[in-house]
Amino acid sequence: MAPGRDGAAGDGQPPPADWLRVETLSLAEVVLAILREQRKAPLATAAAIVRERHDDGFLVRVRLLEGTPPLAGDPGVKKAPGSLIAAFAALHLGPELLDAFGENDVIILK
Repeated sequence: MAPGRDGAAGDGQPPPADWLRVETLSLAEVVLAILREQRKAPLATAAAIVRERHDDGFLVRVRLLEGTPPLAGDPGVKKAPGSLIAAFAALHLGPELLDAFGENDVIILK
């Protein structure tokens, strides 16, 4: 997936065509996306996983962040400096990923 891509989500529009469409997104798929791209981003200090509910399930963005990572509850977390490394359109989220999100829509991994 190309870094820097950032399609509209949560605005009622379908996800962009270049989002990876999966039936069930697992925590392992998200972690693998981070591990694959981490070597290419030596300045990354954290990863953000952002979930947005969508008409057909969920849109999940995975970003590598640079500098001091924001807190998960920070309203500016979606615009923190870094690059988009993966974007998924999923009908369902796997149980481990649902547990990791809990009641939140953002996970920050440091």
